[in-house]
Amino acid sequence: MISCYRRYDLQHKIRASRIAIVGFIIALVSVTLVAAAIYYYYTAQVQVTVEAPKITWVTGSDIAASIGTNKTWCQITISNLEPNATTVYTNALKFTVGTSSSSSGMALQVTTLTDTNTIIWGIRFYVFTSGASSTSLTLVDGGNATIGSTDGSTTVAAVGYRQSGASSSYGSTSVPTQSSGFTGTASTTYIIAIEVMGKDGILTTQTATMQLKLLWS
Repeated sequence: MISCYRRYDLQHKIRASRIAIVGFIIALVSVTLVAAAIYYYYTAQVQVTVEAPKITWVTGSDIAASIGTNKTWCQITISNLEPNATTVYTNALKFTVGTSSSSSGMALQVTTLTDTNTIIWGIRFYVFTSGASSTSLTLVDGGNATIGSTDGSTTVAAVGYRQSGASSSYGSTSVPTQSSGFTGTASTTYIIAIEVMGKDGILTTQTATMQLKLLWS
């Protein structure tokens, strides 16, 4: 009986060892397959081509401007306005259409307005194509201003904002508001002139801010 029991126990141990070895081999193969899958995951990289911005905002020479993320929007600060008088920023802002962009429809939008002291009676933004000439601009109040560094042609777009009671020629009484569409040409720089009428009773130290962006279609 003892001899038989030992033989059975030995056979059982041998069988268990074989099962353990087979299990180890399966586990090793599984780890190898998982490792291969992980290795494949990390090496299967997608190639991405980064596209250049279609539009780039550039600061002008006679107004405080803050250019936003990726130069796709900007915020301007209106200051030093006189009560019941028009101030003209002849070289307020610029924007450039990217070299990789084809001629496309565009529009200038006044996105937000923060005018805590209500200093703006009416404001209008004029878009010109840049160049080596100048353009005579007829203002809403009937006056004239010379806009330099243009191609000599009239505006390609204009958009504005006004308070209720101001001349409707300034534009809308609410924001956002946008210009009619115009064609933006690749590798071309445009300049924006701004006409602002100050409200009665304001102080020259008071300021207002506006955020602008260009819509692309």
